Amino acid sequence: MTDTQTTAVDPEARAKAHRAKQTLNNLLLSLLATVGIVVIMILAVPRPNSSLLQKVDYRSVAQNTRTSTSLPIIAPKLLGQGWYSNSARWTSKAADGVQNWYVGFVSPKNQYLGLTQAFGSNPTWALLQLKGDIPTGSVKIAGLTWVEYKTTSPSNPPKTRDYALVTDITAGTHTDQVLIYGTASKSEFNRFANLVAAQIQARYSK
Repeated sequence: MTDTQTTAVDPEARAKAHRAKQTLNNLLLSLLATVGIVVIMILAVPRPNSSLLQKVDYRSVAQNTRTSTSLPIIAPKLLGQGWYSNSARWTSKAADGVQNWYVGFVSPKNQYLGLTQAFGSNPTWALLQLKGDIPTGSVKIAGLTWVEYKTTSPSNPPKTRDYALVTDITAGTHTDQVLIYGTASKSEFNRFANLVAAQIQARYSK
């Protein structure tokens, strides 16, 4: 005759295992609910269709500055479709004593071109603006001589003033200067310099 032994299950152990299983299930459900809420919030947040950089009506700013100062403020045309200005300002009381006009442009590929026009400038002022850059030669663009400045310590990606073109303009008894700089391609620099040169000739001939 074979004896059969029956192992009694401890009710307390069974209850403990049940509670542990319930805790794990509740944790998983809570995690899924949290993930679901996050997904809904992400989908619900509206996405801007355009760049977060504010576009500036630089021509209006330039015209207002011309009117208030009677100075030949330069405002070149945009290089092409997709380009826009993100900043335009007149500084009448600069710490270095040189009044200047600035306008910045952004390309469709987020490249940058900047223009600074200084009134009653001097060579020291230009050097301070282009810290670390040295003159490396000159080029003729649209009838004007532009001195090329390049940085002695190139960076990758390039900084906005790693490369610059500077031209001097004789205006009566003083000299004005125009600096263009940025991260655009060499061909875009040359096209931009042509547009700026056309503005210089138009504004300073009046």
